[in-house]
Amino acid sequence: MNKKYFIIFICVIIFLIVIFTSVAILSNTNPNSEKDKITEEINYMETKIIGMLNSLNNIPFSSSALLEQNSIKGQKNSNNDSNSESQNETTQNSQSSNSTSDSSESETSKNTDYTKYNVEFQNILISSNQEIDWDYLKNSVSVLFESWPTIMLDLHSINIKNEDILTFSNNLDLLIVNIEKQDKKATLNSLAILYSYLPVYLEQYSDDIQKINIENTKSKIINAYVLLEEETWDKMQSEIAKAEEHFRKVINSIEQDSQGIDISKTYLLINEINNAINLKDKKLFYLKYKNVMESILSI
Repeated sequence: MNKKYFIIFICVIIFLIVIFTSVAILSNTNPNSEKDKITEEINYMETKIIGMLNSLNNIPFSSSALLEQNSIKGQKNSNNDSNSESQNETTQNSQSSNSTSDSSESETSKNTDYTKYNVEFQNILISSNQEIDWDYLKNSVSVLFESWPTIMLDLHSINIKNEDILTFSNNLDLLIVNIEKQDKKATLNSLAILYSYLPVYLEQYSDDIQKINIENTKSKIINAYVLLEEETWDKMQSEIAKAEEHFRKVINSIEQDSQGIDISKTYLLINEINNAINLKDKKLFYLKYKNVMESILSI
């Protein structure tokens, strides 16, 4: 009997050791790992949403993170890209042949930069009138829709408000319907609403005030971009004013370092958007939007 009780006692001790060890391991798990995962998912949703927003007006970003539409279109745009590169090279060669023999290397560099800017400027003006690639939008929203259940569970796990998750989910459904109808205006509005919830999620779990203000800035710029479809210039100006307000908080929260230069540049570009709004020029606005969004995405 004593031996039997001894064996039971040993088993209980082993069981308790296993339990306490498991609890210790769980308690030592990095509490930020789950939040880091959510941040990555938010960045993923941002890429998808901005990619779709840009495609509705055929606005290309140089940022590789927002060019995933090219991989979906495949060879569809390869000929256009080749033509653009060829046109750029021809223009540069023409300038080089017309230059005098004593032109400096620095002057040639300036001419090259100027040529590239003009080619890019022309392509954006032309591309904004091109037909919308609804197949790309259908593919993109399908991928986002398939990812959403996992993201939704993760958001619930860090106690994001249920109503904020549900509203995003409902608007994602509405986005699918609008894309299926090929309704550009309604699709733009749905995308802007979806994007507006990214800073809302961040505010509920993140202590990164700078990132929250940057996301709010982008959301307001996107609102102005969407309002351009209706040419409601006063409302657009109001959204840009809100973007400036959020971004001033970013400027006030940083030290003067290399990042400060990029942030100062972005702030100037946000103010530049008002020039296009004052002139009530849609294509100029698209150019300003492209510049400021590329700049802010690089921060």
